[in-house]
Amino acid sequence: MIKAKTYLSHSVEETSAFGRKIAASLCGGEVLALYGDLGTGKTAFVQGLAAGLGIKQIVNSPTYTIMNIYPIKNKIIKCLCHIDTYRLGAADGLTDIGAVDYIGAADTVTAIEWAEKAEGLLPDKTVQIYFRAQSENIRQIIIK
Repeated sequence: MIKAKTYLSHSVEETSAFGRKIAASLCGGEVLALYGDLGTGKTAFVQGLAAGLGIKQIVNSPTYTIMNIYPIKNKIIKCLCHIDTYRLGAADGLTDIGAVDYIGAADTVTAIEWAEKAEGLLPDKTVQIYFRAQSENIRQIIIK
């Protein structure tokens, strides 16, 4: 279970490490709604999350593809669904590409960048994570 917390990151590596730490607490079915401006660490966090789940592939933000699915072998969690709604006008586009089949699925962890565009599809137990730049190198990460 992810507890409410405020964390300060001083580098991309620290943000990624925080994602790895969060991954260790996941058991499947979690939806992580990521909020924050460009360059505040959302993708670095998901890269760490993926590494913590055992994913060896390179994880990039799916800005143009909207959704990437990363299989996970030998785990209760079978995949990481990484969604980026930056280019979407509305959540309808997520329905069109089948994202609703993954959001909240018991064997899936879903991370949604720019989650404000998908709020109508988010389950009640969604974990909200806010990324804020405090300076050029320091990021505040707030989990609610």
